[in-house]
Parts: sequence; C-alpha cells; structure tokens
Amino acid sequence: MISLKRIKAVALLWVGLLFLTGCGYQLSGRGSQIPDHIKSIYIPDFDNKTSLSQAEQFVTFAIRDEFIKRSRLKLIENLSEADSSLEGEISYFEVKPLSISRAGQSNLYNLKIRLKVRFIDLKTNQIIYENKNVSFSHQYEIDTGDFFSQASAALKKISAEFSDSIVSIMLENF
Repeated sequence: MISLKRIKAVALLWVGLLFLTGCGYQLSGRGSQIPDHIKSIYIPDFDNKTSLSQAEQFVTFAIRDEFIKRSRLKLIENLSEADSSLEGEISYFEVKPLSISRAGQSNLYNLKIRLKVRFIDLKTNQIIYENKNVSFSHQYEIDTGDFFSQASAALKKISAEFSDSIVSIMLENF
C-alpha cells in the first residue's frame, strides 16, 4: 500500500518539474539579445576624450573582463576576425570634493564618469546596442593616504560597476 506522504511527495515533485520546464526559466548571462551567428567580439581600447590619462585602460579592461566572465562570446584581438565589436568613448570625467576634514583638507570625493558605447554586429553592420550617455558615479573617502592612488582605486571600482551594468543590459536585454 502506498502511503499518503509518498503520494504527496511525488505530486509535489511533478508540480515542481512542470513549473521549471514551463515557466521560461533561463540562466543569466546567456546573451539573449545577441544574434546566434555572433560567436566573437572585438573590444578596442575606449577613446578617452577627458583630461584623465589612463582612464580608458581601466574602463576597457573592465569591459573585456566582464564579457569574458559573462558571455558566450570569444574575445578576439583582431577586428577582421571578429563577428561583433564593442566601441566606447569616455566623454566626461570629474572628481568633486564633497566634504572637508577638521584639518581643512578634502576627505570625501565624488567621481563621475560618462561614456558612449556601441555594440555592432559586424556581419550585418547593424547596431545591437547603443547608448550615448551612460553615466556612473562613485563616492570615496581619502584617509591619510595618497589622493591619486585612492582615485585610481575609485576609478577601477566605477569601471567594474559600469561594465557590469552595460554588459548586463547588452546580454540580458533588460
């Protein structure tokens, strides 16, 4: 004789399986917006139109790293061999002091960066994603350390946040 607990367990298992197979569940990072024929991406160094030297290195590295971690696309070093390209430009960069310590020195800053990005299907020459005004900001505190080393750390962090957001938008179609 089959117990009532066993019947409930089997019924619950079947209901759970039905929900998982019929709800449209999909793993993140699968590239739903990217056409199937795109297998590779070329990401050149972002153009830096600001006075902050090396900002393009932080941003470009973060974008490349995020695509490698989260997409099915292979990062290609040569444009002629790639199926797609992600171009970018840093159009604005600003660091503003937000507060002053008792010693009269700034100790809290806001770093703001604005970028333009364009993701292109090189096979069809169609723009898959474009945003001409992506803006991010990050606050950071200066202790007794060097302003420039902490500004670099803040730029690295804001680059990672930016790349996470942009790659999510491009891959997940949100």
